[in-house]
Formats: sequence, structure tokens, C-alpha cells
Amino acid sequence: ISLLYTIKFENRAIGTKRAESASEMLVKLVLVLFLVRASQTTLVSPLNKGVIGKISEEFLQDFADEVTDKASTLLKSESFSGSSGLFSYWGVRANGLDLHPSITLRNDGSPGNGTGQLVIDVKIGGSIQASGSWRWRKKTWWYSVTLSGGVDVSSRGFSIGTSVILGQKSDGQVGFSYLPSSCSADMGSLDIDINGSWYSWILDIVVWLFEGNLKDKMEENACKGVNKVFGTAAEDFDDAMFHQEFSLPLETGGELKVDFSPSAITGGDTCAVIASPASMEVSGKNTSSPPGIVTPPFIPPTQQPRRRRRQARDWCSAVPGPNSGVSIVLTEDLISRVIQNLHHLDLLKFELEETSRSGGEVSFDVSRYGTRLNTTRVKFLESDLSGFTRMTVKISSTGPPKVRITRTGVSVSVNLRARVALFSDSPKLEIKTEFETLTEWQGTVRLAKKDGRYSLIPHVTASADLWAVKLYAGVDIAGMKESGQGRIDEGDRILDAIERLLNGMLEENLAEMIEEDVRSGIPLNIPQEYLTVGRADISYQEEYILLHLDDISIDLQQ
Repeated sequence: ISLLYTIKFENRAIGTKRAESASEMLVKLVLVLFLVRASQTTLVSPLNKGVIGKISEEFLQDFADEVTDKASTLLKSESFSGSSGLFSYWGVRANGLDLHPSITLRNDGSPGNGTGQLVIDVKIGGSIQASGSWRWRKKTWWYSVTLSGGVDVSSRGFSIGTSVILGQKSDGQVGFSYLPSSCSADMGSLDIDINGSWYSWILDIVVWLFEGNLKDKMEENACKGVNKVFGTAAEDFDDAMFHQEFSLPLETGGELKVDFSPSAITGGDTCAVIASPASMEVSGKNTSSPPGIVTPPFIPPTQQPRRRRRQARDWCSAVPGPNSGVSIVLTEDLISRVIQNLHHLDLLKFELEETSRSGGEVSFDVSRYGTRLNTTRVKFLESDLSGFTRMTVKISSTGPPKVRITRTGVSVSVNLRARVALFSDSPKLEIKTEFETLTEWQGTVRLAKKDGRYSLIPHVTASADLWAVKLYAGVDIAGMKESGQGRIDEGDRILDAIERLLNGMLEENLAEMIEEDVRSGIPLNIPQEYLTVGRADISYQEEYILLHLDDISIDLQQ
């Protein structure tokens, strides 16, 4: 766009029939800015709220490989038996399996509740070798004949087909579910070798008489094992990924609860897309009525009359993230609601009481609502406030924070009020000041293992712009107390010293105290007992944070 516009501008400058009017220039400039803005990477509605997970086909294939390996182990450990006429067999066990699964994703928009559904079709092909024991018995009223030996069975056309559903389950929740009825097995053509008796060569000739029965039993046993393993894996993985409770308790009481249960499923041929509104609830002794909870409508209901579309949207391309591993999108809506609710829990309310001064630092006990949190030290020049023996600081927010995600991180702007009181014993003097400040925090996150799962741990830096709005002085002379808000001697020096103190406190200490409050981080529903993340890349875009997890090792052997 920029190149074309430059060429046209230069051609007009060289020689044109008429000069371009100012209004035309303005219209073209607005058009260029609009097109440039539209070309930026932004989230597509309705997947622009809460948390969006993009699971690549590659990861789902790795998951199918791991589940198939576990199914192979189970099939090798179990045996089966059966009979056909005079021929019976038992202890037949697979001693050789070479299975290779392949998956196909298809978006099934059949549910009418707007949830959506993705079907993961699994096709397992390979070869099988099994062996067991056989017996043939013929008995009449005057004689009986019994033959026995071993039987070896092999097939190179062995295949199993099954499906895992990612959508609304029978209990109404959204997640993984497995349908045992979807399993079908085909042994193909069996190669059966009967041995161990002089009569075996005859049975080898007429093996077709009981081949069908043996084949049916092997197929039944294969689906039995696959159903058990796939069903357990889907249930365990569903519980670990989608139904973990998260709460952020504060040391002074109260907690922020976040429900990450998914509410919408979509995707395409190369990925599954899972969306959660991340509904929140605040509770505790320091909270009043919480703000309204927003649950965004992710997928339009299909109950409405269908309209013809020229082309279905490719959600795998619309949702950010590479076509490998797992991508997690944390939207500005989510981060904003988390911080707004933490503000509702008075996370930005601190009371600091001076305890000592030493080596150019002043120590404060930090508390909230009378509950001691920790001790913090602020750099401080003794000469700044000489004569004052003690000070207290109270910090609180005066309005909800404003949150914005840019390419450098998460930016949080908040208006704070700081009240500082200075005390002197000789003479008895008390000075109270009130400052207003616009504080801006810049936050980034890192991925860490914490409490059995992966969490995003924040790091916060701050800058503050302060201005004084009140100065109150009180003095006790010979038992006579005087007070007022007028100008006092050395008032400017005192205000400047307090401003320097608050700047350091807000830009360094307050950021550290906030990090301490949220040190547990934001947990991700990535089950550490099943998954080990080899690489995590975190990038910041306009309106969202993109977390891409790759080189993921899957272990279901537990």
C-alpha cells in the first residue's frame, strides 16, 4: 500500500494535469491508515474474549501415538479363548504388535446449542502376531479322541477405527469424550498355523472351518482393549485439561476464582480450537458486590435459520499460533477482568508503618486491613526529613485500572492516592500530606512449573507521576494544639522529600509487593503429570498474549 501511494505521489509531483486538493489528500491518507490498521494481526470475533486454545493436528497425532502404544501394551498382556465345534483354543495372546495410528479432523457443526463439535477419527493399522493353545476332542459312547497343540496367528492387514469427540458431553460439560460404539476392528486375512500333533496337518487344511470364529474373537478383543485405553485417556486428559479449579487467595482474606471450563469448540482440518470465557468470581471479607461477569458468545447458535455462506471460515488460520504444538491466546479481555477483580479485592491497598532507619534505608511493616504482609525497605536520605522520627504511608486506588496489551507487554494504568504522615517528638509536630499519582505498570510473564502444573508468573515494573494536593500541619506547643492547612516553613522541602520517597516506593517496592501477592501466578490447564513442555515462546501482540508450547513430550504410562 505504501509503495503504490508513493509512486502515485511522485508521478503527480513530476507533472500532473491539476493539483491534488487538500481534501483529496486527507481522504487518501485516512484510507491508507485504515488499510494499514486492518492489516495488523488482531483477533477475529467471536474468538476474541477469554482464553483460546489452539491444539495442532501434530500434537493430536502425538497423543494418538502415545495412546496406541499404551493400547498395544494392554493387548499384549491380555489373552482370550473361544471354541468352534469340536475345536477350542485358549490363552491366545498377542506377542507381536506393530501399530501405526493416523488421525483425521472434521468439524461437525451438528449440535444446535452453539457449542460446536470436532471429531477426531483415529485409524490404526499394522500387523499382529498371536499364539496360544488348541484342542480338538471327539467323543462317542464307546471311544474318545483328543488332540492338542499350539496355534500361531498372524495378520498384516490388521486395522482398527475409532473416534474421540471434542464437544459437549452427556453431562452437559464441554471436553473430550470417547464413544466405545465407534470402535471397529478388521483382522483382514489371517495366517493360521496349527502345530504340536501328528493330526495338525489335517487341521491346517480345514482351518477355514474355525477361522471366522477366531477372527471374530480377535477383533472383539482388540476393540475391548482400545475402548479401555482410549476411554481412560480421554477421561483423564479431559479432567486434567478442562476441569481444574483455580483460585488466587490473598493473604488478607478473599480470593479470585476463575473457571476455565471451555464453552465452545471449533477448528478445521489442521487444528482444534477450544474457547473458554474464563468466568470469574470474587469472594472474601473485603469485597462488596462484584462487578458483572461477562460470558462472551463464542459460536453463533445454529438453531437460527441457516444462511448461505460463500465460504466457511478457516478457524485454524484465524486463530494465532503456528501449526505445531499447542498455542494459548490470553486476550486483553481476560487480563483486564483479572486485574479489575483484583482491584475489587483491594489488591492496591497498603498500609506502611516505619520501624527503623539504617544505612540510607527506611524499613516499613506492610499490612492490609490490619493483617501484616511483609517488610519492605525504601532508599531514603536522612537529611531529607531530618527532625522527624517516624512516618506512616497509606496507599489506595481511586478508580479501576485500565489495561492494554501492546507488543512490549501488559500495560496497567491506575490512579493512586498516597497519604503520608510525619511525626516529630521535639517539638511535638505532625505533618500529613496527600498525593495523587498516575502509576503505570508494565508486566511480562514467564512459564514455570508450580504446584503440579504450569503457571504464568508475572514480572512487574512501574513508573509514577505524582503531584501534591494537600498538606496539613499540627503542632503541640506548651500543651496548646494548633493545626491548619496553610503554608509552613520548609513546606516545599518536605513535599519534595516525600515525593522522592513515594517515587521510589511506587516504582520499586509497590511492584515487588504486587508480585508477592500474585506469586502463585495464573495456572494453565496443562497437566504436568502427562505433558512435559520442551519449549515455550511468549509474544505480545495488540490485544492479546500468545503462548506457544512446542516439543511436548506425552506420557500416559501412569
